[in-house]
Amino acid sequence: MSLPLLTIQTNGPGLYEFTTRALGENFHSLPAAVQAFHSAGNRRYVGHADITRNRSLYGALILKLAGFPPAGKAVPVTVTVEDVDNAEIWTRNFSGHLTRSTIRFTGTPGIIEERLGPLTLRMRLSASPKGLHYAILSATIFRIKAPRFLLPKSDTWETEDHAGDFHFSVTATAFMAGRLIHYHGSLKPQ
Repeated sequence: MSLPLLTIQTNGPGLYEFTTRALGENFHSLPAAVQAFHSAGNRRYVGHADITRNRSLYGALILKLAGFPPAGKAVPVTVTVEDVDNAEIWTRNFSGHLTRSTIRFTGTPGIIEERLGPLTLRMRLSASPKGLHYAILSATIFRIKAPRFLLPKSDTWETEDHAGDFHFSVTATAFMAGRLIHYHGSLKPQ
């Protein structure tokens, strides 16, 4: 009997509420697998994550501050989403390494904030038939706004693969460090 490689479970309304509030009617332009992933109610997905990381001292420091996981192939992951005080707490367990973030809708159409430890990212969500894209607009670290040239860049997509499964791809880069991390995988509801 094999264990699931990636499990995602949501409790309560989930990011669906924030995603639909942030995107409005554009939410319905998303592929079916992405809409289903952000739908209300308890959900469980199985799959895995492949993770590559920057090996420089500077890159490692940034990744540690944000709580990102170590590198690995087919890493077992569990993600739990909980609604708390008009926000969501996402806890990602990458084979024993916990990455926790708090996500909230800002009230501005298309804009959410995600807090990872001392790092807070303000992001624009863009929906299309290709999928959901997250673009970083600003960042603070220890509540100090990062200058524009230090602003991390993200190429983050949630899409539907050729088999109709949910696919995620997260890439983050930073000034003087280059690519910090890239992790991706495909998920199936269980």
